[in-house]
Amino acid sequence: MSTERLRAGLLVCAAWSATAVAGVVDAPLETREAGRLVVAVYRDFAPYAQGEQGIDVEIAKALAAKLGLAPEIRDYPAADNVDGDLRNILWRGHPLWKGRLADVMMHVPVDPHVMKKNGQVKILAPYFRERLVVARSRTRIPQLPTLQVFTTEKIGVQVETVEDRYLVSSFGGLLRDNVVHYASASEATAALLKGEVAAVMGRQSVIEAALGSESARFEIAAAPAPGLATTGWELGLAVKAESTGLAAALQRAMADLVADGSIERIFAKRSITYRSPSTGL
Repeated sequence: MSTERLRAGLLVCAAWSATAVAGVVDAPLETREAGRLVVAVYRDFAPYAQGEQGIDVEIAKALAAKLGLAPEIRDYPAADNVDGDLRNILWRGHPLWKGRLADVMMHVPVDPHVMKKNGQVKILAPYFRERLVVARSRTRIPQLPTLQVFTTEKIGVQVETVEDRYLVSSFGGLLRDNVVHYASASEATAALLKGEVAAVMGRQSVIEAALGSESARFEIAAAPAPGLATTGWELGLAVKAESTGLAAALQRAMADLVADGSIERIFAKRSITYRSPSTGL
């Protein structure tokens, strides 16, 4: 074989290899390991991530498979807000987490305000629409046209959340004495199952997962929350802003997984009502 033909063949092989790994070649060089996709999930965040199990863990593995990569799932504790999470996990890092930057982060709100405040990252590929609901005992609260019933009945809520602040401060603080705080929505739902509270307010997916086979005993409906700015939002991915190839590959992979029903099946395994995203971001 002539030198020219050998060189041409090598160039073709190199071009094919670059195409085969399209979407990972521009992942952050200092954290990327050959053939691996480093995916961040929230720590101790059932049903999305709990140890090596959870919705976001399964989706992360499916995305890596679509890209032809081995998944490396890393769990991170949540910061005070999503801005801090994006900073710590994707682009700047945390002083105590050397070498802990990820290629992609799961469970990021696909929200224009979050995008505007965080120019160092790109938010994309929505895969689920979350919403705030009230789950209530059918016997103790047959109807819930308003939240006025919680002047006499107790409602559980995860502390330091949007729904917590809403319940405590709205209606002139009229409900405050009957708002019972818990470390997580799962713990609040466990209290509902025991009859310690008559209802809980929180994310529907978390409440449904915590109710499990007992869900038929309870009514789950959109929270009647006048004045609350956000009662639903979409969840997607985030990558570092300059990781344009990775972003494009993840966008395509997620679109395929949503279209073929893979994402819905992951939620259905946990008896969670799947609500498909409405945007194409």
